[in-house]
Amino acid sequence: MVTNEEINIEIAEFCGWRNIREQDYQPFGTDPYIDGPSQVLVGIHPESDVDSKEFEVIPDYCKDLNAMAEAKNLLTGEKRIGFIDYLCEVVKQDKNINAGPYSVMTQAFYATAKQQAIAFVKTIGKWD
Repeated sequence: MVTNEEINIEIAEFCGWRNIREQDYQPFGTDPYIDGPSQVLVGIHPESDVDSKEFEVIPDYCKDLNAMAEAKNLLTGEKRIGFIDYLCEVVKQDKNINAGPYSVMTQAFYATAKQQAIAFVKTIGKWD
């Protein structure tokens, strides 16, 4: 099974993020001795200078519809059509829909960020 982290990395790389890696992160208001550090994915933002060494937290594409909207804007032509096809396939599997195309399209319209992220990585040829 593919993890959210693996999906997020694939999408971030497609979007132009560089040098992606895990980094310890201690959320404000938590006790490092009790809670321990969290892990986040960081990378160099696509719009940063080539020589930049400034790391930022990459978007959580699997949980953020706005991040997915930005990623989908990078798809063009046939890739957009392919994304819609894959999204319908993912939604159909998740919802176990056997009815006609209109019910699948209706569910795809309300697809979660995770469903869109899965369809996206399939569209860019990373997973079947």
